[in-house]
Amino acid sequence: MRMFYACVMGLALLCCAARPAACAAEEQKADTVLATVGKEKITQADLDAKVTMLPPQFRDRYDTPEGKQKLLDQVVKFSMLSQEARALGLHKREEIAQRIKEITDNIIIQELTKQEVTDKVTASDAEIENYFKENKQEFAKPEKVKVNLILFEVKGDATPEQKKEIEKKAKETLKQLKKGEDFAKLAGELSADKRTNKRGGDTGFFARGRRSNTYGEVFEQKAFGLKPGELSDVFEDKGGFFIVKVAEKKAEEAQSLEESRKKIERQLTQEKQKQHYDAFVESLKKKYPIKMMQP
Repeated sequence: MRMFYACVMGLALLCCAARPAACAAEEQKADTVLATVGKEKITQADLDAKVTMLPPQFRDRYDTPEGKQKLLDQVVKFSMLSQEARALGLHKREEIAQRIKEITDNIIIQELTKQEVTDKVTASDAEIENYFKENKQEFAKPEKVKVNLILFEVKGDATPEQKKEIEKKAKETLKQLKKGEDFAKLAGELSADKRTNKRGGDTGFFARGRRSNTYGEVFEQKAFGLKPGELSDVFEDKGGFFIVKVAEKKAEEAQSLEESRKKIERQLTQEKQKQHYDAFVESLKKKYPIKMMQP
């Protein structure tokens, strides 16, 4: 039964614009009639309209003769189902009529908004350039750091003695590292951090604020406070005791206007469209006075 309803809905999506396209074709009296279903005619214009409404990745399916025939068959089925539903008066049922009104309202409101707001309001080149000049820092690529870490996990129910033993193990490992032991090797053997231990503790590059939720504020302070190649002391943060070594740093990098243009244009256009939309709605209140009734 679910598959049946899915098929019906699929046909509905393909055929939702059948009548407007067919009416236009009949008025022009210029399209070939491909099929008649009861009192309805299906023209080439109808099929062309269906294909146009499909997402681009699906249109190729209906380029071949077989695909066009399949589409026509679907439209014919939809027409039969639609005519039968109307013959039974289903479209007049109160709950269905309300749903039809809601769908219709959504479609025409979207078109109205496009016509009166989206198509009329965009950000100009001057506005984009001015915004960039006044907010260059907003578009700078932030400083980033890549570190290797070893985590000695301390579970929430660990006793003070257990915690002390874990810290002791971390400090012994730090001594090994200072003597020249390979960091990646020890991270793979000892680190409890599943995100990084299989790649030698490598975190990959991250900006400030991007690892504090995972490892903690102290971890980030250490990571950005050390120089490349420098080794931290043993410190405690989220999950236990850490040792980190800075692998590489990338300084903050300014972006050009062209690199930032699309982001600025999108942001300014959305802001302007929101303001224009709000003003448009306010103007309609004068045309269509609102009177709220007490419940």
